[in-house]
Amino acid sequence: MTGAANGAGGDLTLAFDGEVARYGSQDFVPLGPSKPGKGGLRKRLTGWFGGDAGTPIDGWLTTVCSQIGQIMLTLPNAYSKVGLPAALPLSLGCACMSLWTMFCLISLYVERKARLIREGKWDGDEGKAKHVTQASLAGGAWAALPHHDVMGDNLGPWARTVVQVVVAVALFGTNVSQIVASSSDAYYLGGSWSKRDLAILFGALAQISVFLPTLRHFRIINIVGIIGTTYTTWYIVGQAAIHHPSKDWARGPPSIRDFYNGFSVIMSAFGGHAMALEIMDSMFVPEGYTNVYLWSFFYIFSLTLPHSVAVQVTWPDQAIKNGNVYGVLPLNDAKKASIYLMLIHQIIAFCLYSAPLYYMSEKILRVHTKRLWWRIPARIPISAGVAVFAVAFPFYGTINAMIGALTSPLIAFAFPAAAFSWVFRTKEAQQRALMPPPKWLLHTVGWGGIHAFNAFIILFFLVNGTGFGMVNAVRQFAHDVNSFRAFPHCFQCDPVPLY
Repeated sequence: MTGAANGAGGDLTLAFDGEVARYGSQDFVPLGPSKPGKGGLRKRLTGWFGGDAGTPIDGWLTTVCSQIGQIMLTLPNAYSKVGLPAALPLSLGCACMSLWTMFCLISLYVERKARLIREGKWDGDEGKAKHVTQASLAGGAWAALPHHDVMGDNLGPWARTVVQVVVAVALFGTNVSQIVASSSDAYYLGGSWSKRDLAILFGALAQISVFLPTLRHFRIINIVGIIGTTYTTWYIVGQAAIHHPSKDWARGPPSIRDFYNGFSVIMSAFGGHAMALEIMDSMFVPEGYTNVYLWSFFYIFSLTLPHSVAVQVTWPDQAIKNGNVYGVLPLNDAKKASIYLMLIHQIIAFCLYSAPLYYMSEKILRVHTKRLWWRIPARIPISAGVAVFAVAFPFYGTINAMIGALTSPLIAFAFPAAAFSWVFRTKEAQQRALMPPPKWLLHTVGWGGIHAFNAFIILFFLVNGTGFGMVNAVRQFAHDVNSFRAFPHCFQCDPVPLY
């Protein structure tokens, strides 16, 4: 990326390997690639599949791989707890609101980036971006997460601190879930190891992540991860199709606690905004992430909905008792292949989600600009802490519900909606918006309707997610601890079904 001041009025034109974006004092005009002539198709493909990381396809691959993984294995259990008649509209509603709040985040990111460029704080003397994230660096000198910076610049320092803490908790919990999910998956291969022994094994393997310097060149392993989730979804659908539907598949939630635990998991499936913003900032043209996220969303929805519905329709009694869908499915070669692929995916996900945590620890100890070997000791307490917590509290669905209730309502929904409405609360700000809402939306509901919708999002998720969701998730966690104690030998260790 190169930057130079061109034209009258101090406009700043940025070139991104064939794409140009102009930031001026009044407007932001994204100029796409020039119209292709001869070899136009090749140019378009190069734009998406270019040789270096940071292209749209890398953004799509990493988004799909990081947004959906181990959570898809507990979604059938969540659907069963909520009840299928409620789970479907809740999934669709969360998905639509997730799309909107992601747009809000991208718009706020563009505003912040333009402001920093005008102030001369984005690019260094040689035109190289000096305000970047750990995901975009190849040399290992990691910088700040963009999510809390975007919130802090638009809502105030308090929001930066709150979001940073919530993101850290979300990343920690998500990494715990990867280890718990891996041990649970491996248990259903039918071996002789207990879930606790397997959790210790995968916790030890997770320590290898401290030696990874960067996340940018993840293209091949992201493809492997997506193959795993895609195969698993349709393998589960196929298994359900060869069995007769249950007569009791349309029943409602067993209790309020079950309903909100299931809702928290569904909500978290569409709440990976913190990592999504990190992925966006690592792209050569971050402003183009809107389309990347949209296509990622469609693919994610195709992975989460079919198998969750299929399991609930076919095995509702078993699904509500098993936090991991592998506890419902019969053991065969297809299931083993699915488990191996998901184990690979979960290892990849652990690496993706542990890197920002490592950076936070490095920055606290002020070694974040040093060489890798200086940073490794700062990372080990984080990776070891995650492993110990996973072994101590291997409550699969409960952990996902707690993390979802605590973090997703704030990071993915309430804060982006609140910040967007605050920044664009005046007509002047609305007219100067660099990335305004789509014209059809403005013509349909106007800015007043947009602010009303944002207010609904804030209230809905704070009340049902952070409020009722968190209360019931804590109640379920306390119930599991009282029933199984810390460091249990096994949790939900029913025999592998034979059917």
